[in-house]
Amino acid sequence: MCGGPLVRLEGEADHRCVNFDCPAQRVQRIVFFAGRSAMDIEGLGEERVHQFVEAGLLSDAGDVYALRVDQLVSLDRIGEKSAENLVASIEASKSRPLARFLVALGIRHVGPAAATELARALGHLDRIESASLDELNAVDGIGPVIAESIRSFFESDRNRAVLDKLRAAGVNLEGVTTPAAPTGAPSLDGLTFVLTGTLESHTRDEAQAALEIRGAKVTSSVTKKTGYVVAGENPGSKLAKAESLGVEILDDADFTDMLEHGPKGD
Repeated sequence: MCGGPLVRLEGEADHRCVNFDCPAQRVQRIVFFAGRSAMDIEGLGEERVHQFVEAGLLSDAGDVYALRVDQLVSLDRIGEKSAENLVASIEASKSRPLARFLVALGIRHVGPAAATELARALGHLDRIESASLDELNAVDGIGPVIAESIRSFFESDRNRAVLDKLRAAGVNLEGVTTPAAPTGAPSLDGLTFVLTGTLESHTRDEAQAALEIRGAKVTSSVTKKTGYVVAGENPGSKLAKAESLGVEILDDADFTDMLEHGPKGD
C-alpha cells in the first residue's frame, strides 16, 4: 500500500496517493479510463485491472490495447471465453466518440459537457492538443481554468507517452462532422435544449444530432437559459428542475413537431 493524501480524478472516486507510480493510482486511472462514462470496456473493472497491474500487464491506459487472450488465460480465474470477450470489448472501444475518449483521459475539470464542446469545436485530438489558450478559451463552455488544465495535461511527458500508445493502437481521435440540415428544415439557431428520458422517435444521439444540424445547442443541465427540455419516459430530476424554473417541456410528439415546423408562433 502507498500512503499520502487523497487525490481525486475529475468525476471519480478518491485515489489513495499522489505518486503516479503508486500501484493504487495506476489502477484507479485505468479503471476510470475503462468506465461506462468513458471508454465503456465491459469486463475491465477494478478487480481485473488490479490483477493485470500486479501481473505486469498494465502500467497505464495505453497498455489496455496490447492485452492478448494468451496473456489473460495464463492468469488465475480467467477462462478462454472470458478472455476473448474482454479482448473483443477492448477492440470495440477503439471506435468510441472523441468526447468519450477525452473524458477517459481524466483531464482535470474536463467532464462530459466540456469534452463534447471540445470535440465539436476542434474536431480532432491533435487540434485540441496543439490549441493555444486563446483557442481553447474560444470554445463554448471552456473558461480559463479548464483551458489551463488542458494545456497542462498535454504538456506532460507522461501523458504524451500514454497518448502515443493510444494513437498506435488505433483509438478514434476524430470528432463527428455535423451534417447539413435537411432541405426545408426549420432553423433552431440560438435555442438551447436539454434531453432527458427515453424517446420513442429518436435515440439520444439521433435527437441531439437533429437539433444540432438545425443550429440548436444541446446541454447536459437545466438552467434559466435553457429554452426547452425534451422529456421522454423516465425523465428523472431534470424534468422537475425544468418545472421549477418554468422551462418549456416538450414530449415526444412536441419534439417531432418542432423538428419539422420549428417553435410554435414562428
